[in-house]
Amino acid sequence: MKNFTLALLLVSFFSGMQAEAQQFIRLTAGKNTQINNMSVSYIAALRKSRKGEDYYRITVSVTNNGADYLQLFPRAVKTYVKTGHSALAYFQFVNATGRGFSATSGKLYARPLTMVVPFKCKKCPPPPPNSKKDPYNHYVSTYIIGTQFRNGSTLSHSYNIRVPQGVVPVVRVMVR
Repeated sequence: MKNFTLALLLVSFFSGMQAEAQQFIRLTAGKNTQINNMSVSYIAALRKSRKGEDYYRITVSVTNNGADYLQLFPRAVKTYVKTGHSALAYFQFVNATGRGFSATSGKLYARPLTMVVPFKCKKCPPPPPNSKKDPYNHYVSTYIIGTQFRNGSTLSHSYNIRVPQGVVPVVRVMVR
């Protein structure tokens, strides 16, 4: 019973730390917020008002102020698929209605990190006749081995959202 209580306490402690480490932070329009050595901001521009809704164009951006961010995949892939767990930053537009294909959330992804791998091909055509390359090692293939976000780099994206008329958009962010 004592071991079970200790194990339950440890599990709740580590799950509480995980929940604390990844929480949404509310942003202020036009002001930079520092999160994990990354500067996060957004700009909201009112485009028009129609039928009781305000149409905003929100541009979100993330700038790396710390060390280079690098995430390696367990397996190299040929194509980069943007999934939720590989997002660098996750934005929520809290009071967005989502009507008419407008956004209620958005994600920013780091750029893929590629690697060129040579391979041998005995049945492939030979290299050009003037080439001094090895005829069995002149074929290369590009693989994506992870994502990278270098120091000083900036990622940004614009979203169209709708909010009830007269209401200012509320934006929250969670950074990896």
